[in-house]
Amino acid sequence: MLRRLLKNRKADLQRLIRQCETWLSKAPQGSLRLSSSHNKTYYYHNMSNVKSGGKLLSAKTDASLIRKLAIKDYYLKIIPAAEEELDAINALLRIKEDQTLAMAYENLHPARKGLINPVEETREKYLSRWIEGLGNNAEPEGGKYYIPTNRGELVRSMNEYHIANALHDEGIPYKYEHPFKAVNGKTYRPDFYVRNPNTGKVYYWEHFGIMDDPEYVRNSFMHKIKLYGESGLIPGDNLIVTFSSKKYELTEQEISDMITKFLK
Repeated sequence: MLRRLLKNRKADLQRLIRQCETWLSKAPQGSLRLSSSHNKTYYYHNMSNVKSGGKLLSAKTDASLIRKLAIKDYYLKIIPAAEEELDAINALLRIKEDQTLAMAYENLHPARKGLINPVEETREKYLSRWIEGLGNNAEPEGGKYYIPTNRGELVRSMNEYHIANALHDEGIPYKYEHPFKAVNGKTYRPDFYVRNPNTGKVYYWEHFGIMDDPEYVRNSFMHKIKLYGESGLIPGDNLIVTFSSKKYELTEQEISDMITKFLK
């Protein structure tokens, strides 16, 4: 879990540094110096390393230049701070997987494991226990489930097949059609019940696949969205929602974007 968080932070820092460097490559020359007197701020365009002097700028007519120079000064401070944090993260990531506390236990002889209570279990084992604790999948109803996923379960549609495989490939723990009891007392089975392996937050994921059918939109989509909201499942919060129709298919990129946004 920690390694995943560190890798995500590393990617964010690398992206931030690239963005700052790209912006700075087009930034105006010089720096911004500020001076205050009688409750008024004065802006100077300084073209040297001297901390005084510079061309006086007008807060109105030179507003764009003032703002760019301020951003430039800020980004020049951001980059070394980000690089320092990046160095620290890289040092932590150099610790091998088999040197972690959890793996120190997993690498023991089975007989030794029986003598010890581990201080920390592996991420995979912890998430496996979470899935097992949810119980068995829903039983097939007269051939209702017929498409085998990469994990070996049966789902009802190709869209569910692609979502399930993407979750499996990304190491996201999920349960297919885990029951959800709504405020009307009825039990519903949204397509997937998933857990963010880093934060532990859980979501339901519902795919609406016949959005060009007015009756489906009226009787299924509108009904479920309203009922889910009344029952505490809010789209964009703890409910992930995707859509498709005959004209607009659910793409791998859309699935990937949802996983990145909510589950990484």
